[in-house]
Amino acid sequence: MPVSEEIYQRLPVTAVLALGSAAIWLVMGVSIGIISAIRRGGIPDRVGTLFALFGVSAPVFWLGYLFLYIFWYKLRIAPESGIPPNEPLLASVLHGRFVLPWMTLALAFAAFYSRMTRSNLIETMGEDYIRTARAKGLSERTVTYKHGLRAALTPVVTIFGLDLGLLLGGAVITETVFNLPGLGQYVIQSLFNNDFPAVMGVTIFASMFVMVANLVVDVSYAILDPRVRYS
Repeated sequence: MPVSEEIYQRLPVTAVLALGSAAIWLVMGVSIGIISAIRRGGIPDRVGTLFALFGVSAPVFWLGYLFLYIFWYKLRIAPESGIPPNEPLLASVLHGRFVLPWMTLALAFAAFYSRMTRSNLIETMGEDYIRTARAKGLSERTVTYKHGLRAALTPVVTIFGLDLGLLLGGAVITETVFNLPGLGQYVIQSLFNNDFPAVMGVTIFASMFVMVANLVVDVSYAILDPRVRYS
C-alpha cells in the first residue's frame, strides 16, 4: 500500500486532535497569562504559577493514563479510548472521544503559553508608548488589551505556528496512549515494523506543515502588531 494513501486516511484524526487541543491551550494559556500579568503578585498570579509548574512538569503519557483512570475507569463519565472501526470521525467527536486527548495534549502547552504571555505582557506594559496611551486618558482596559496585548502576543503567535505545525505531523504519545489511528500512531507502528519509508513520509508531511505554519505566522504579524506593515 502506498505511504501517501495511509497518510491521507490517518491525517483527519491527527488534524482533529491537533486543532482541538490547540484551541484549548491557546484560550486557556493566554487567558491565564493575562490574568497573572494584570494581577502580578496576587492570588491569581500564584495560582497561575502553580498551574504552569504542574503542566510543564507532568509528562503527557502520565496525564493521559491519569485522565483515563479517573474519568473513564472510576467516574465513567468519559468514553473509552480509541475509535470504533465503523464509526465516522465526526460521530467520534460528537461522542466526546477526543475530549480527554484534547485536554491531555493541551495542558502542557497551556502552562507554557501562560508563562510566555505573562512575561511578554509585563514587559510590554513598561514601554514608552503604553505610558503615552495612559497620558492621553485612555482607560486601563483599553491600554492593556488594545495596545499592550497585541504587541505581547507576537512571540506567542510565532511559537503557536511552530507547535501546531509539528502537531499536525503527528502527536505520537497522545495518539498511542488513547489508541487514536492518526499519524503519530502510524509512526510508532512503522518503527516497530522497520517500515522506514512510512517514517520518511510522515516526516516530510510534518516539515510541510511547519513551513505552512511559518508562512501564516508571518502574515498574521501585520494584523497583531500595528508597527509591522507589508508593502
